Amino acid sequence: MSRKKLNSALLSCGLAMGLCMTGVSAAHAGGRLLATGGATEIEGSAGGGIVPWALISGYGTEDEIGGTAFLTNVRVSNYDLVSYGAAVGLHDRVELSYARQRLSLDNTVLSGLGLNISPAIRQDVFGVKVKLFGDAIYAQDTLIPQVSVGLQYKRNLDYSFIPKTLGARHESGTDFYVAASKVFLGGLAGRNVLLNGTVRMTKANQMGLLGFGGPGNDRYKAQFEGSAGVFLDPANTWLVGAEYRQNPDNGLGMPLGVHTRQDDYKDIYVAYIPNKRFALVAAYADLGSLPDTTRTGANSTRKQGVYLSGQFSF
Repeated sequence: MSRKKLNSALLSCGLAMGLCMTGVSAAHAGGRLLATGGATEIEGSAGGGIVPWALISGYGTEDEIGGTAFLTNVRVSNYDLVSYGAAVGLHDRVELSYARQRLSLDNTVLSGLGLNISPAIRQDVFGVKVKLFGDAIYAQDTLIPQVSVGLQYKRNLDYSFIPKTLGARHESGTDFYVAASKVFLGGLAGRNVLLNGTVRMTKANQMGLLGFGGPGNDRYKAQFEGSAGVFLDPANTWLVGAEYRQNPDNGLGMPLGVHTRQDDYKDIYVAYIPNKRFALVAAYADLGSLPDTTRTGANSTRKQGVYLSGQFSF
């Protein structure tokens, strides 16, 4: 990522955080326990790196308003994804979020398809999440997790370029999901354990960055997403874990005589949460097979690389 792009993303992230802090009243980062606001997943919702959790963004209790601003960079071979935005949590019940994603591709990525350029694909993601019932913190009298439902409306700003060429059917789409999260205090050798499961209804290609639907499928499919993490210290400052996210394969590339298969996402992450104001997440991400014609005869190659995200909470 160039210095100009990074500075632009940082500026936008700071402006989004400033707007949110101007419009709401934060109560010293809120009264909830450290880490109970999660990090920010790549589409703007409270969660891990690639999976939304049932947690509501920020640290506001039922009497408070809180939120977050974030900046994420994922770098794998030939691809550079920057995502930034903000979320507001209303009374630990409703979450409103926004993220702008920008995927930059090397000019060799699609050269085999006759696209000898260095394109960038942008997408806006607007999210709403509502807590239905339950408590994320384990209590002796109940194992019921915190359960939330949410949606993410996604609008691809560059659909007519690469997504449509590959056979995507729509420039916008909406994901619907239900998530359940639970933190078990002292659950593993005295250490706190976080578990999350999410079921998403979607027809997005690569989260929507390659449009929605395709020649092989244009219907919603239920996809499973899961997260697991262990806090390494009693203060919940360090969290290590892994995530998994299924993706539908809608048959992109068929109009061009190729099949750019969409694989599932995986990551192994480390989160550092020194206080309620700041969180940093680093991960090793496996995004599966993505379009790549840089090698003779190859339609796709496996993409693995580094994920880094910073979050500011209020």
